Amino acid sequence: MKKPARPSAPAPLAIWGLHPVLELLRHQPQQITAIFLLKGSKENQGFHQILGLANRHGIAVKQVESLPIPEADNVTHQGVAAAIRPFVPMDLNALLEQLAGKSAPLLVVLDSIQDPHNLGAIIRSAAAAGADGIIMPKDRSAPLSGTVLKASAGTMALTSLCQVTNLAHTLKELKKEGFWIYGAAGEAGQSLYETSFTGPLCIVIGSEGKGLRPLVAEQCDHLIAIPLATGVESLNASVAAGVILFEIVRQRRPAA
Repeated sequence: MKKPARPSAPAPLAIWGLHPVLELLRHQPQQITAIFLLKGSKENQGFHQILGLANRHGIAVKQVESLPIPEADNVTHQGVAAAIRPFVPMDLNALLEQLAGKSAPLLVVLDSIQDPHNLGAIIRSAAAAGADGIIMPKDRSAPLSGTVLKASAGTMALTSLCQVTNLAHTLKELKKEGFWIYGAAGEAGQSLYETSFTGPLCIVIGSEGKGLRPLVAEQCDHLIAIPLATGVESLNASVAAGVILFEIVRQRRPAA
């Protein structure tokens, strides 16, 4: 009787591009197991920075004929890639402990963002706006892949990522902790620009197609909309997240 074939090992997680690799080297070098430079690529300042940081952290750098990542033929890799350990998001309790003592933390909750480019772009906007954490569901979300890392331009290494099982329950817990919950909804009657964002805040961004799920929307204290020109029905999820986050930044910035 033949033994059943062993399942093939999963492909190693990789990132590519100068900025994603550099940011991970700068902020979470322990995530990187090896770096690969494509032979024949034009050397530049980014390459030299990668070599210097890799040497400092004892990370092997290999010159290769082709980059060992499945997506390398279809993406802009700039001649560099890195094999990395999987990212392990924190749980809600760990995130709340991290926020203890902050007077007005800002969190971003993502409800069913399944496009990896959108997820990466939202992570980038959240990091640029100084958000204190991003919460996403374990099931209804794009995995934290190399595509997400590339789209985030390396800022995933700067952001506290949290995964939860039940978003509606998580929002209830955040309200108990004093957070005001604002959900982005194109049909909402309350304008983003007529909303005052003070205190601990949680901004909820819905999926690219259907927006917020009903059970998630029910947990929001307010539903807000971005005013759009006539004939434009909605914005891309990552664009909407950026608009809302930087309106909060504008309001919170001290007057000159």
